Amino acid sequence: MTLSEVSGRDVSVNYVTMNGSATAGSDYTAVTGTLTILAGQISGTISVPVIGDAEVEGDETLKVNLSGAVNANIADNQGICTITNDDTSG
Repeated sequence: MTLSEVSGRDVSVNYVTMNGSATAGSDYTAVTGTLTILAGQISGTISVPVIGDAEVEGDETLKVNLSGAVNANIADNQGICTITNDDTSG
């Protein structure tokens, strides 16, 4: 998550992953929590574990929904993440 400008106060936001074309439990591990961006910083990272397989398939997507911001306003409450296929037929 990236702020539009550096804040003089800590900023926090709740997050939760949601299925897109990728499915929790088979393509990625669902995560939920609160991200805090410390005062003076511009961004923070949410990690979503990918569940690898050997199946050749197209790239898949999942969503990260944001809510409950403290010391900030949410301009876009949903991000889209892409899991890039790295398997080849052989």
